[in-house]
Amino acid sequence: MGFCSLPATHTYFLFTVLFYTQELTDALSERFDDMDEIKDVANYGCGGGVPGLIYYKDTTEFFEQFEDEIEDVCYDILGDDYLSLLSNEQTSVQGLIQMMVWFVVETYCQWVLDNKDAAIAA
Repeated sequence: MGFCSLPATHTYFLFTVLFYTQELTDALSERFDDMDEIKDVANYGCGGGVPGLIYYKDTTEFFEQFEDEIEDVCYDILGDDYLSLLSNEQTSVQGLIQMMVWFVVETYCQWVLDNKDAAIAA
């Protein structure tokens, strides 16, 4: 399981955190359009390999494109200690960046999974 094992009660909070950053939301919704992949990421995390977000080069590029938004989401969900929480045995800046990107991706996929029934009904 990835970092995003938040209970469904955080749904509204995740909505307000993630969706005030429209560019990041658009990029994630464009990238993650397969519900089976979304379920896998939400349930098992990114560590098992998510195409396009496996290598440091990929996660660094994504981070550089959405750095402020990614940091905002991490801070808003994890609080002041987000860097220490996400560094979790990382030995490089690239590793930390990867963990931040994966956290945001996992959080997004969890939100989509938690809200799929509402989206289908709409």
